[in-house]
Amino acid sequence: MTVARNLLALWGWPLESVKLGTAMMETMVGAQSVIFARLPVIGMALTDPLNADHRELGRMMTEKVSAFRTSGKSVGKAGGLAREAATSNAKAFHALVGGGLLWPADWMRLFEANLAAAAALATLPAIALAPLHQGVIANDRRLRGSNSARARSSRPTE
Repeated sequence: MTVARNLLALWGWPLESVKLGTAMMETMVGAQSVIFARLPVIGMALTDPLNADHRELGRMMTEKVSAFRTSGKSVGKAGGLAREAATSNAKAFHALVGGGLLWPADWMRLFEANLAAAAALATLPAIALAPLHQGVIANDRRLRGSNSARARSSRPTE
């Protein structure tokens, strides 16, 4: 990220934290609906494995693994930026304690590294939750649609 983007990320952090709270609530409520919709599929697989909905059962795992992998990558990236900033700070501190000087370009590099780390850590919760939230919301919409279609098709016709 550039300096301007990092500054904007920190400036907009309060609004992003409100969006994060909303996404967390949507994820929790949607997860309940998805679990409720998938329990009959799991029950059917336990009672009649040959006729179970293997496609839906397979999606349950692959979607979770993919979402957590994407989330983990964002956590790792933010951790890497924080580690780089800490290393830069330690080197600069060592140089200053040893009687050395830091030139303006050195101070700018320190500023940019610390700004990048701060922005990454400030935006990390929302970025880490995003793939999980997207998966839950998509599954909730898809399963609600398929359940209402099943309910319409199972109604007696006149």
